[in-house]
Amino acid sequence: MMYRLCSLTNKNGVVPAVPLINLMSIDVRHKIGPSMEATPADQRNVEIKARIPGGSEDFARRLDIAKKLTGSQTGELIVQRDVFFESPLGGRLKLRYLQPPSRSQLVYYDRPDVAGPKLSCFNKIEVDEPAVLEKILGQTNGILGQLDKKRHLFIHEQTRIHLDEVQDLGHFMEFEVCLRPEQTLEEGQTIAEQLAKTFGILEADLMTGSYFDALRETLDCAFYNSL
Repeated sequence: MMYRLCSLTNKNGVVPAVPLINLMSIDVRHKIGPSMEATPADQRNVEIKARIPGGSEDFARRLDIAKKLTGSQTGELIVQRDVFFESPLGGRLKLRYLQPPSRSQLVYYDRPDVAGPKLSCFNKIEVDEPAVLEKILGQTNGILGQLDKKRHLFIHEQTRIHLDEVQDLGHFMEFEVCLRPEQTLEEGQTIAEQLAKTFGILEADLMTGSYFDALRETLDCAFYNSL
């Protein structure tokens, strides 16, 4: 133990030894609170995204397949508006507006732009004031644009099946195989490929990028064609 001499003496004129606080022994948690929690691991999906070129008739046929496969006669209709932001370190960042009582979401995801089953690593949080967050991210990151769609959601085992009507773009479908922590990429790819066969997805209809990428390309072409 360390000591220091106090400037005051006791009644006998003896200077008492007073313990000096050993700063190294202080639990810093009393100063800065509990230790920070470990960073959560990324969530993982294996995804396939494809165009439905046959218009509303072919879209309805795929809806029927989803209903029979999942035993759901309606699925869940979700109206979404996605606002995309600049993401300077890579990946994609979007704010997803959902209709109440659902809460909006901020989503960051990173996946390769390749056709066929691909791994998507993502993180998301629910947002109570999406308009305020959109303003902040617009000021700090910059807004790229937005995309509106109606999504018909069906669940088959560990896979989310999306049949999407995207404004100004057309009809699409998507599989998201939600991987468990112990599952490999190859296991997810096998599940996604089997579902692609079940729904009759052709290799020519597979998409490499996102809906937003396709929408930007379509709008850019329309703009240059108008010049």
